[in-house]
Amino acid sequence: MEKQFLLLIFVLVFRLFSFAQEITQTIKGKVYDSEMEMGLPGATIVIPGSDPLIGVTTDSEGYFRLEKVPVGRVDLQISFIGYESYFVSELLVSSGKEINLNIPLKESVEYLDEVVIKADIQKEKPLNSMATVSARTFTVEQAQRFAGGMDDPSRLVSSTAGVTPSTVENNEIIIRGNAAKGILWRLEGVEIPAPNHLAGMFSGGGIITMFNSNMLANSDFFTGAFPAEYGNALSGVFDINLRNGNQDKREYALQAGSYGIDLAAEGPIKKGKQASYLINYRYSTFGILKSLLPQVTGLPDFTDLSFKVNIPTSKAGTFSLWSINGMGKIDFEPQKNPEEWTTNYDAYNYDIHYDLTASGLNHRIIVGKKSYLFSSLSFSASRYTNNNSYLRSNLDEVPVSDQNEVNSRLSLSSYLNHKFNSRHTNRTGIVLSRLAFNYDVKGNSDVANSNTYDFLVNDKGLSASAQLYSQSKYFINEKLNVNAGLHLLYFAFNKKFTAEPRVGFNWNFAPAHTFSLGYGRHSRIEPLRIYLMETETPGGMEELNKDLRITKAHHFVLGYDWNISNNTHLKIEPYYQLLFDVPVIVDSSFSMINYKSEMFFTGQLVNDGTGRNVGVDITFERFLNKGYYYMLTASAFDSKYVGGDGIERNTRYNQNFVFNLLGGKEWQVRQNNIFSLNGKFTVLGGQRYAPVDVESSNTSQFVIYDNSRIYEEQAPTNYYIDISLNYRINRQKCAHTIILQAKNLLMQKEFLGHAYNYKTNTVEPYELAIIFPYLSYKIEF
Repeated sequence: MEKQFLLLIFVLVFRLFSFAQEITQTIKGKVYDSEMEMGLPGATIVIPGSDPLIGVTTDSEGYFRLEKVPVGRVDLQISFIGYESYFVSELLVSSGKEINLNIPLKESVEYLDEVVIKADIQKEKPLNSMATVSARTFTVEQAQRFAGGMDDPSRLVSSTAGVTPSTVENNEIIIRGNAAKGILWRLEGVEIPAPNHLAGMFSGGGIITMFNSNMLANSDFFTGAFPAEYGNALSGVFDINLRNGNQDKREYALQAGSYGIDLAAEGPIKKGKQASYLINYRYSTFGILKSLLPQVTGLPDFTDLSFKVNIPTSKAGTFSLWSINGMGKIDFEPQKNPEEWTTNYDAYNYDIHYDLTASGLNHRIIVGKKSYLFSSLSFSASRYTNNNSYLRSNLDEVPVSDQNEVNSRLSLSSYLNHKFNSRHTNRTGIVLSRLAFNYDVKGNSDVANSNTYDFLVNDKGLSASAQLYSQSKYFINEKLNVNAGLHLLYFAFNKKFTAEPRVGFNWNFAPAHTFSLGYGRHSRIEPLRIYLMETETPGGMEELNKDLRITKAHHFVLGYDWNISNNTHLKIEPYYQLLFDVPVIVDSSFSMINYKSEMFFTGQLVNDGTGRNVGVDITFERFLNKGYYYMLTASAFDSKYVGGDGIERNTRYNQNFVFNLLGGKEWQVRQNNIFSLNGKFTVLGGQRYAPVDVESSNTSQFVIYDNSRIYEEQAPTNYYIDISLNYRINRQKCAHTIILQAKNLLMQKEFLGHAYNYKTNTVEPYELAIIFPYLSYKIEF
C-alpha cells in the first residue's frame, strides 16, 4: 500500500512538473538583401522584451539560429547597418515544427555609415519589390487562422478588397468584375494552369486548391496594374511560393479533416548538408465516403501529391525541383423513373474528370557582386473530360457535352536581376513556351430544342508563345520611387504581337502617409479551344477563329496608404479598367468577358467588344497584436460590357458591392496552449442573370433565358457568417491542432440559376442553402 501511495505521488508530481515546464523551439533562417537576395553577414536578430535578451547575429552567408525560444507568440527585430530594420510581429512558435524564415532587408537610399534605419511594420507589403499598387502578401498562418479560409489559399484571398468572395461550392476568384479565367497563376516563378481540383467546371475555380498551407511559403496576390514581369494576365496574379523543407532535422505531420487525409514529411536529404525535401500527399474524405458507400453520388473525389527538393551548392548556386499533381472527378447518374425527379437538374447524367501535373527545375545563382540569375525549365499538363447528357421526361437522352481536352506547356524562363546601386534595380527576363493541345470537343448549345452537337473542336497540334520584359525600380529620393517596365507578348497561333507598358509611382509625402499611382496595359490569351472552333462548310470543316486577337485592358489605379500605427493601416484604391479587343459574336449579346468554360456557342468571334470596370477598394486593418486582430474591406464597383450588338449591359460579375469584416481573438491556455475564436461577416451583392422566357420554358420543360436582356436581373443581396475555433496544444516533442469551422452559418441561399420544377410545372430559382462544416485535426512531430 505504501509503495502504491508513493507511486501515485510520483506520477502526480511528474505530471505537474511536465505541465509547468517551459516548452521551447528553434527559429532559424536567412537575412538577405531584398534586391540582390545575397546573404547579409553580421545582421542582428533579437526578441525584444525577452529576459534575458534572446539574440544572435548572422554568419558569413546570412544564416542565423535562435535556440530555446518559448512557444507562443514572439516578436523579432532584425537590424543591419545601412539597411532599414525589419520587424516580425506575433510570430507563432509551435513545439511541433522548427520555424525557418527568409528575411529581406532593404538598403537605405541615403546610405549612412554606422546607422540602422528604422522602418514601419508593413505586414501586407508584397514580397515582389517591383510592386506599386493593388498588391499584398499572404502568410501561411493566415490561411490556417482566417474564418472561411478552410486551409485553402484560393478561399483565403476572397477577403481581399476588390475580390468577390468565393461561394460555398467553389473557390473561384473574381477580381474587380473580371472573369476568373483572366488570372495568371504562378508557382515558384512559373506560369501553371489553375491548380484547383475540377477547375475545368468553374473557369479556373474548383473545389479546393491542389496543395494545402503545409506546402506554402508567403505569397503575393495582385488585383491590378501589376509589374512588367507578369504577362498573359488580364485581371490579377496569384504568385505562389513553396517553402523549403527543414534542412537540419526530419519532421512529420498528419492531418485528418472534412476535406481529406494529409500526410507530410520533410527533412535533410543528408545530415549535415543544406539540401532538403518537403512532400505532402492528400486523399479526399469524399473519396473515402464513396468507397464505403457506393450508392452515394454527386460528391467530388480527389487526390493530390506535392513536393519540393532544395539543393544549395557552394559555387554552382541553388537548385530546386518541385511538382504538384492532382486528380479529381465527380459523377452523377439520375433515377430512370421521371416520377422521382423534382427539377430538371435531377435529369442530368454526368461524369467529369480534371487532372493536372506541373513540375519545374529552378536554378538561382549569384553573378558578380550585384546580380543574380534565375532560370527555370518547367512542364505542365492538364486533362479535362466532361461526358454529360440530359434525359427528357419521356426518357429520350439528349447529348449535352463530350469534352476531351489535353493541354500541355513546356517553358524555359530566365531573368537577370541587377542592382546598380541602392537607388536603381533592374530585372530583365524572357519566357519561351511550347504549347501542345489535343481536343475532341462536342457541345450542344441548345439542349432545350436540339438533339445534336453544334459546337465542334477536333484538332491536335503545337503552338508557341514568347514573352520578353524589362522593369526597373528607381528611388529618386527616400520619399519618391518609380517602377517602370515593358512586357512584350507574341502568340504564334494567330501570329499576333502585343506591347504592354507598365509604370507606377510611390510618394511618401508625409510620415506614415503614401500616395501611389499605377498604370498597366495587360492581355490574356483565350482558352485554345476558342481559336480552334470549327463549322461545317461545303468544302469541309473550317476553323472560325484562327485570326482572333488577344483580349487587352488598360488598368489605372490610384492609392492612398496611411500607417496609423505599427499595427493598423488604412488603404484606399480607386481604379478604372478599360477592356478592348474583346471577342464577341456579331449582332449578339455574347461576349468572352462573361465566358465560363462549360458554355458552348456557335458563331464566329470578332474583336469588336469592349468593357469597363470602375470602382473603389478600401481596407482598414489591425494586424494581430496583443491577442486580437481585425480587418474591414469594402468594394463598390460597376462592371459593364458592349457585345456584338453594340448595346452596353451589366457583366455577369457586376454584383456592385462587397463588404467583409473579419477578426479574431487568441487566449493562452495552460501556459503552452493557444485557443482562438475567429469570425467573418460578408455582405455581397446578388449575382446577375437574364430574365427567364417563361412561355418557352414551360413549353420545353427546360429553362430558357431571354438573352436579349441578359444580366438585367439581379439576385437578392447575400449575408454570410463564417466562424472558426482553433485550439493548439504544445507538448515537448509534438503539437496538436484542432480546427472547427462553419461556413454560411446563416444558411443563406446561394443563387445558382433556375430550374424547371416537374412537380409544379413552373420555373423556379435553383438555390443552395447549406452550412458547410470543416473539421480538422493535425499533429506535427
